[in-house]
Amino acid sequence: MARRFFKLSLRSRLYLVCAILILILLGPAYYTLRQLVALRDIAFDLRADHAEAFQEVGKLGSELSDLSLALDDYVQTATPEDRGRTMNALYLARLYTMRFSRGNYADPSAEMRARFDSIDVQIGAIDSLVANSRMTEARQVFTETRFLFTRIHRSLGSLADEVDTRSDAAAMQAELISTRTARTTAAATGLAAGLAVLVALLSVGAVTAPLGRLRAAMAAVASGSFVPPRDLPYARTDEIGDLTRSFRSMAERLAELDRLKAEFVSIASHELKTPVNVIRGYVEMLEDESYGEVDARQREALQNIREQTDVLRERVNQLLSMSRLEAQGLGVKPERVDVPALFEEVRRNFAGVAAQKRIVFGITCEPSTPGTALLDRPRVRDELLGNLLGNAFKFTPRGGTIHLTARGEGSWLVIEIRDSGEGIPTAELPYVFEKYYQAGHHAGKVGAGLGLAIAREIVEAHGGIISVESERGVGSTFRVELPIGETGTPTIDAVERFRRGAGTGPEASLGHRA
Repeated sequence: MARRFFKLSLRSRLYLVCAILILILLGPAYYTLRQLVALRDIAFDLRADHAEAFQEVGKLGSELSDLSLALDDYVQTATPEDRGRTMNALYLARLYTMRFSRGNYADPSAEMRARFDSIDVQIGAIDSLVANSRMTEARQVFTETRFLFTRIHRSLGSLADEVDTRSDAAAMQAELISTRTARTTAAATGLAAGLAVLVALLSVGAVTAPLGRLRAAMAAVASGSFVPPRDLPYARTDEIGDLTRSFRSMAERLAELDRLKAEFVSIASHELKTPVNVIRGYVEMLEDESYGEVDARQREALQNIREQTDVLRERVNQLLSMSRLEAQGLGVKPERVDVPALFEEVRRNFAGVAAQKRIVFGITCEPSTPGTALLDRPRVRDELLGNLLGNAFKFTPRGGTIHLTARGEGSWLVIEIRDSGEGIPTAELPYVFEKYYQAGHHAGKVGAGLGLAIAREIVEAHGGIISVESERGVGSTFRVELPIGETGTPTIDAVERFRRGAGTGPEASLGHRA
């Protein structure tokens, strides 16, 4: 049965679940309807039988009273009119008594019928005595008959009590059915609701669980992982199975395209690197006048060629690094690194650029800065800090400031690079670390958009975090948090040694913050 259910299409399953929920909820409704029918029957009985019984008791009592009065007049006057009244009253009283005998009150009215039969006999005797003009004897019999009228009236009272008792019993039965129905309906409704919720949850789970896994897989694909998970329901025969199989085909196709792209970038980078280096070598030879004297205009042209060759070489190196990253080939090799010495190397690398662009460049190692840390020295120096500072120098105008601050926070080395450049638009901040993304009005003009992406990959390869804050017209602050690894003890001596080797010029001010 379960296999047949899962072979149905998703739409058919949803229809089937809705039908099951309707059937579950119809159970309490059907039970309540049956009990309401029973209550209706009881109400009809109360209104028909019991109300009619009360009415018949009243009419019988009235006819017996009329019979007693008519009989009294008849034994006094012996006129045909009084006899007619008496016989008519006797007929009606006998009729109502017979109704009780044939109705639902045959047993309770048995005593009353017996007494009425005695009255009937007595009236016959009185009629016979009156017809024979034996009035005195007729009056004596009537006197005895009054006692029977008194007793039959008492029987009527008992019969009325029986009607009341049966009415109360029917009302109690109706109340009991009503209470039981309310409780049973509440319990059945609760059970039905619970079953409905259970069926709904199972149905929702059967639909949302594979969709949740599919969504996670799609998020992984969106982040660059093109390996389809094995736990997706590829074997399902419904719409979800079709969707997951289509997703698997898409992921495999994207993986193949990504592999071809990475292979192309890698091959192109390697193929470009050699001619770029050859051009750079010939430019240097021409500048050194190895092929003859070079005048001022030619030297300026050679300088421009060399600068553009350096830009092209940098972009080729970035493309090569990114292709290695995407191919999981750019791993980090952490080693115990002297942190102040690392920042001293960074200072020397950018001191010339800072002087050329007249930018105030400084590095501050606070006292909490660890003396050592487990880092991949060349990657942190060249591809992480090199790219971050290269970006800062690229977008900071002449006369601006760039400052790198390092400190220790627990087991983390925190590096902040703050510049006074033009800043990054707020809407573009979430995308600055994406590959090939360029923010602001420089998009498409400066660089290939790979520097920050490579920086992020280096940080994440170390198990760290990188973030950015920026305000247009004020500047940007990049924050890098790298785990120290084994305890890297902050040493004031190392920080002081770094400060002393930093120089004293405003464009290379390094030291610790008080």
